[in-house]
Amino acid sequence: MEFKKLLLAMGFAAMAIPTFAQYEQYLGKVDLTDDETRWSVSYIGQEEITDTVKTVSGYVTMLQMHFNGENWADMYETWKWLIDNAPIATVAIYARGATMLHNLIQSETDAEKKKTYLADLMNLFDTRLKLLPYLNASVPEGKRGRATEGDVLIAKANYYHIDAYGIDPDYTYNTIYDMYAKGINKINEEGGREVKGIYIQYYFSVSYELYKVDNDFFREQFLNDYLSGREVCDKMLQLAKEETDPDRAQLIVDEYDRPLAIIEQTFAESGAANREQLIAMYTPKVEQNKDNLNYLRSAMNVLSNNECDDTDVYYTAAKYAYDIEPTYESAIGMAQYSKQQGKMDDMLTYYNKALELCTTDKTRGRICMNIASSLINGKQYTGAQVYLDRATEYDADLTGQACLKKAIVFTALGQYPQALTCCTDAAAADITVSGSANRLSEKIKAAQANAAANAKAKAAYDAYIAQQKAEEDFWGKK
Repeated sequence: MEFKKLLLAMGFAAMAIPTFAQYEQYLGKVDLTDDETRWSVSYIGQEEITDTVKTVSGYVTMLQMHFNGENWADMYETWKWLIDNAPIATVAIYARGATMLHNLIQSETDAEKKKTYLADLMNLFDTRLKLLPYLNASVPEGKRGRATEGDVLIAKANYYHIDAYGIDPDYTYNTIYDMYAKGINKINEEGGREVKGIYIQYYFSVSYELYKVDNDFFREQFLNDYLSGREVCDKMLQLAKEETDPDRAQLIVDEYDRPLAIIEQTFAESGAANREQLIAMYTPKVEQNKDNLNYLRSAMNVLSNNECDDTDVYYTAAKYAYDIEPTYESAIGMAQYSKQQGKMDDMLTYYNKALELCTTDKTRGRICMNIASSLINGKQYTGAQVYLDRATEYDADLTGQACLKKAIVFTALGQYPQALTCCTDAAAADITVSGSANRLSEKIKAAQANAAANAKAKAAYDAYIAQQKAEEDFWGKK
């Protein structure tokens, strides 16, 4: 018999997919197990639905068999029947289908067939988007097969990126970039999850290609893409550090560590962070956008992350932003400008304002570390130690870094035993600063030895002078 397309029942109501409207006598219900291969339908008043169920079930089983055997050509015919006739039978139509079409595109030599397969691939994602509520409703929470709009959009971008080159005459990096950006933006809008590390890596690679085409035009966007990608990877790796399940922690590291390394390497090789060029680029743009708070914050972020937070354009952006609406970012900029002017009291005022405007203790901890560094540079050691203690109160993860800076303070004060103790405490508290702590410890020991030698030499010199003076006094009385 010819298969009749079915309606979907979600338990709460009978909802018709528009293309199925002519088959209102059927009420279908998707029931997916973990292997995503079952299809069951509840039927009201029509015996022929039983044959339909058997037909669909048979096609789903064949789809999985062909997939397991990598029989892509045979799988294509089975898949084509399912997506045309039973597009809500199983999410395997989409997950397995995308893999199949990718392999067919890569192995096919006939140009026209490649075009057909690519069109099918893009249509697969568009169809899944249209039917996503129905497909998701059939999959229990936490099970494989559930997806968001963002997931589908970014997967479509990824397959297009890999498979469309040489097939679609409209294939350009701009097209791919826009597709990735649309998916990433949708995932961010949906909230509750992060973009997968591999997609961040691929997105940034396309951003880099656009930057290479036109350094000047795309530089600012490339810089922002770098910061965004690095931020997501850093955040996820921090979560891995906090994860109590070692297996789960390793999975996070495996997903985000390599993409971060590639992003960092690519950015370093790009030369996009050239100080002079950044200053030249942002100087006129900051003036043009002096009333645009979002732009000013973005400019400050790029400049501060590329060692340009001691430049006039950074200070100007901070001032304009602070005048519009004080934020902790602009307050930090004003604090650093005050420091550059030698106005230490003003610096502390703005830094403390930044602390008030923060929304997280982790950020407050970093600000306190910045304040302490500024006070150390200004040889205000007592104040520096106060803010180092505050930093660890806000964020215990900063203990190692704080101890390291305290070691610097005690060294400057000539209190070498205390400095060495701080180095030991730093290494014990945070393995990431242990190398720096050990190197500083060796320098402190050398300074201590020199100080001891100098003290001994000075004592001998003072004794000699005292003896000379005593002899002069003695003979002067004769």
